[in-house]
Amino acid sequence: MPKPEPRREQDVQPNLASGSAAVRAPGESSSADSSSPSDSPTLIDLSGLGSDSAAAPIAVVPRKTTVGSPHGDDPLLRPQSVLGLRYEILELLGRGGMGAVYKAKDREVNQIVALKVIRPDLANSPAIIERFKQELILARQVTHRNVIRIYDLAEADGLKFITMEFIEGEDLRSLIHEKKKLPPEEAVEIMRQVCRALEAAHTVGVIHRDLKPQNIMRDKSGRVLVMDFGLARTLEGAGMTQTGALVGTMEYMSPEQALGKDLDQRSDLFAAGLILYELLTGKMPYTADSALASLIKRTQERAAPVSDHDPAIPHTLTSVVGKCLERDAKARYQTANEIIAALESWQGKRAAGALEFPSIKPWAQSIPWTWISVGLVVIVLAISGWLLRNKLFPEASSTQALAGPEVSLAILPFRNASGDASLNWLGNYLSEMLQTQVGQSARVRAASPDRVHQVLSDLRITPDASIDPATLRRIAEFTGSDTLVFGQYAKFGDQLRIDATVQDLKHVHSVPLTLEGISQKDIPSVIDRLGESIRKNLSVSADVLKELKASSFQPTSNSVDALRDYNQGVELLRQGKNLEALKALRAAAQEDSEFALAYSRLADAHSALGYDSDAEQASRKAVELSQQLPLAEKYLIEATHERIVRDDKKAIQAYENLSKTLPDNPDVQYGLGSLYRDEADYDKARAVFTKMLQANPKDTRALWQMGAIEMMSGNAQAALDPLTKGLSLAIQTDNQEQRGLILLAVGVTYRLLNKPDEALRSFQESLDINTKIGQKRAMASDLISMAQVQALTGKSNLALANFNRGLQIDREIGAEKESGDTLLELGNLYMDRGQYEQAHNMYKDSLQIQRDAGDESNQALCLNNIGTLYLNRANYQDALTYLQQALQLREKLNVAPDIAETLHSLGSTYDNLGQAEEAMSDFMRALDLYRKAGDNRGAASQSHSMALLFAHQGRYGAALNAMQDALKLLRDAGDRSIEMAQSLTDFAKLLAEAGRGAEAGKPLDEVQALARELKNNSLQSNILNARGDALFYSGEARGAKAMYQQATRTAAQGGQRDDVLISKINLAKATLAEGHSAPLPSEFAKLAHQADALGRRQLSLECSVFLTQAMLNNNNKDYSRARLQLEDSLGNSEKLGLRFQSTKIHYLLGNTLRLSGNSPEAAGHYREALRLLDEMKKEPGADHLLDRSDLRTIYAEMTRWTDTQKN
Repeated sequence: MPKPEPRREQDVQPNLASGSAAVRAPGESSSADSSSPSDSPTLIDLSGLGSDSAAAPIAVVPRKTTVGSPHGDDPLLRPQSVLGLRYEILELLGRGGMGAVYKAKDREVNQIVALKVIRPDLANSPAIIERFKQELILARQVTHRNVIRIYDLAEADGLKFITMEFIEGEDLRSLIHEKKKLPPEEAVEIMRQVCRALEAAHTVGVIHRDLKPQNIMRDKSGRVLVMDFGLARTLEGAGMTQTGALVGTMEYMSPEQALGKDLDQRSDLFAAGLILYELLTGKMPYTADSALASLIKRTQERAAPVSDHDPAIPHTLTSVVGKCLERDAKARYQTANEIIAALESWQGKRAAGALEFPSIKPWAQSIPWTWISVGLVVIVLAISGWLLRNKLFPEASSTQALAGPEVSLAILPFRNASGDASLNWLGNYLSEMLQTQVGQSARVRAASPDRVHQVLSDLRITPDASIDPATLRRIAEFTGSDTLVFGQYAKFGDQLRIDATVQDLKHVHSVPLTLEGISQKDIPSVIDRLGESIRKNLSVSADVLKELKASSFQPTSNSVDALRDYNQGVELLRQGKNLEALKALRAAAQEDSEFALAYSRLADAHSALGYDSDAEQASRKAVELSQQLPLAEKYLIEATHERIVRDDKKAIQAYENLSKTLPDNPDVQYGLGSLYRDEADYDKARAVFTKMLQANPKDTRALWQMGAIEMMSGNAQAALDPLTKGLSLAIQTDNQEQRGLILLAVGVTYRLLNKPDEALRSFQESLDINTKIGQKRAMASDLISMAQVQALTGKSNLALANFNRGLQIDREIGAEKESGDTLLELGNLYMDRGQYEQAHNMYKDSLQIQRDAGDESNQALCLNNIGTLYLNRANYQDALTYLQQALQLREKLNVAPDIAETLHSLGSTYDNLGQAEEAMSDFMRALDLYRKAGDNRGAASQSHSMALLFAHQGRYGAALNAMQDALKLLRDAGDRSIEMAQSLTDFAKLLAEAGRGAEAGKPLDEVQALARELKNNSLQSNILNARGDALFYSGEARGAKAMYQQATRTAAQGGQRDDVLISKINLAKATLAEGHSAPLPSEFAKLAHQADALGRRQLSLECSVFLTQAMLNNNNKDYSRARLQLEDSLGNSEKLGLRFQSTKIHYLLGNTLRLSGNSPEAAGHYREALRLLDEMKKEPGADHLLDRSDLRTIYAEMTRWTDTQKN
């Protein structure tokens, strides 16, 4: 039965409206427990972490519904199968996020090998293939008995894989798990061999970068081997990652890896020290609540000596471990050979050297707290990222440089020299306002305020610090500027004095500017004058000056208090602190009721928090107040309004125009990038946010957006990099709102990676935070995201409760659009529960909201699902009406998978209406769209539907071929889902119907095992019915009846009406075949009525035919009534295109007419039935059709009788 379409995965991502914290979606996992390190390598770019002012408002992606994961936990290959006609699979050794490892026999050389297979859905990723190539190339460079040998990277049967040396043994992770800790002698011997492997690698210039217990094996003879060079690189080359990227597994990273610094062999030696520490103690030295917290901790603290855990560990060995774990790489052993020498000295193979462990002091005593804060690591990371900026973000080409700006300008925050802390706000305010007051031009590049703050933070320049000329030059260099504006303000009585300097470093001159006798109420006019003076002293042409003046503006308000609160609100919005920003912007609007920009940004805050009606009201007020404002200010307000009211096309056009005049304004860029993302223009969105992160790598808004973009473009694994970075920043800056938001996005990512338990944990943690801070929109998103996972994992009641809780919150805060999306989710859930009336109401209510919101994609989805609902209820004309409307919208939107989904439902509708040609046309078109989109699962589902249509037409050969195509696509995708189970069951049924029941056993055995794996009892009745069919068509009616009886009981327990109906029809059919016809006419009449109620016209027709057959078997002499019933059934059968039923009806009509004495007419029906059977059996694959016992009998009977008539 067709099901309602879930929203597609690219639409299921974090649903965070401009500035919001709402997520609605839709490798290997990393453990948070440092005592049980993860097997998952991490790749996190930390090159740009910078100032503490990072977090900023997060924009929202439309919520969508869940679909299944693209892969499961099932093996890609089965034991005893043969890959590429060469590698016989013996057993599965293990699996992770990238694929699986098998023990295999290489038949060509008669050798046992290990086979590392790349998961099919990752096999087309250039980055993944590059990693495997890297492993092959670098491992081949390192030839040593303690390094595992890699044989080849190959492809066969649609799978990419590496073959390597097979080791009969265990990895160190398993060893530690088994023994907890090892005796010093055993641990030292293992590490001595590990160091020999490292020395061999380092000698040829290769560093491993992901050394951990999981990557070290010990065979039964005691030989230790290092493996997995997938993240390795050469010391001379850049490898697979850029400088400043964090690679490896978090629990075993060195401090320099954590800081994104250049790595050399000493990083591997730190990891070796960690492993030796764990071997000796069974513990890790840097215990923390999470792997990330442990990573940060090791950049701050020395490791406690191993003897603290076990005093029996010798002092000399304690010293060796301690020297490996020095935070300063210069203080460590410099080569692996030095560690080997120290270990062998301890073993007594050489004279022991005098080794000492540095004295350990508590962190608070060893480092002066006056110079340390929680943000130290972030600042260090930021500096390393900035110094490497040219490697991370290459400079423009010379051609671009020729078209570059005449002036590159950076305006620094002004220094408060007044001694009055109440004026601290003025420093940032002056620099922010001057950004727009100076004006904008493509020939004047202005460094964004975020970039300036980042650089000042990196250089540790405090707001009250004086800046010397050398530091000014560094600021200019790091901001890419050749002209700086800086200054200070002082207070004399109730008057202010502002001193500013325009310093032109390119032309080596500076201009001092002084304004005196200023009261606070004069500040807006002072900014006008100061901006004009700065403009005039820029080294630009007269045309550029005119352009700057024409585009200059500052927020128009006569209230200094309102301007102060406005500035604070904007800063809070950029930090993603929407609740606090709302208060500040409300205050600004109250202090000046004519302050248009304050209302515009207030609308942003309301929208971010899900208060859509309040957002629209504030935005409309801003537009009303903006009519007499400067054009630039007016355009900014109008662009924001188009975004708030969700007219995305107009908003994009407005923001693109603004971006030309305000190219470095973070708010404009963020709005534009969010709009690109909402419109699924991911390349443009990615470019915008990459530029923002280049300017400010600590912008959590942009980091979140990059994660959302990766999810929405189908690369959930890649989303973890920016999200993890953003989460770290949110924790370090104690930004609870952003922390809750990113945890929500992380949960969505885990759900997409088919890790429901991790997803639910993240959602729950996010919900706890959002409940505590009162972020209601995010609370609703948490609840709905949890419900999506619960629905996928069969926890329907929990899902229903959480959907309704989320819907209630959305309605409370006026989030109308989000309420509509949730109603759509609820409709799908009610459909799955068989509660069609409730589902219909949900879809209808959602449809109206989607229309009001102008969301054509979700309008089409609602129409599609309503149509599917009508289809399942046998209301085919209404189904056609809604599905055709859905198709029209989807063709307009031109999203191929969505079009294919609707075509699939339309094809099923036409099939039920008996319009086989239309059905096949839509099915074929849908199949073509799925294939072009590379959607193998969609293509498999479509082939499955086509197989059933072919079977209805009596084309069993074509049906079997189509079903085999479906199974192949599912097998190639590694699918072990319910879809595979249903396909195997239907394949077995088709084999039985085609007279090949003896072949049905194999797929039935396979599906039985799969049903146990899936723990899905609803499959059992289908499997039992299929086994019954195989027996029934083989002539074993009694055995078939036993199967059908069991299927009927099982189906009744499951409560699925379709399954119950089919099982009862089969049971009655078997009873009829045994000759017990007396009670059956009334039973078939009742079953036909039930089939009609469920919209199963083909089953209803089948019951009607069986009813007439039972009547004739009961020696009912009312032949005229039987003839009328059969002729009516024949008309319906031919209308529906059911050739097999037509054949059977012709046979029964022949019998009826013969028994009533009309032999000539009876002969005509017999000949027609024989003709149809002869046609059906001619098709390749259907040549055993007459091996069916029921058809063999009637074929022989009709042939004999027609031959008699000829004679």
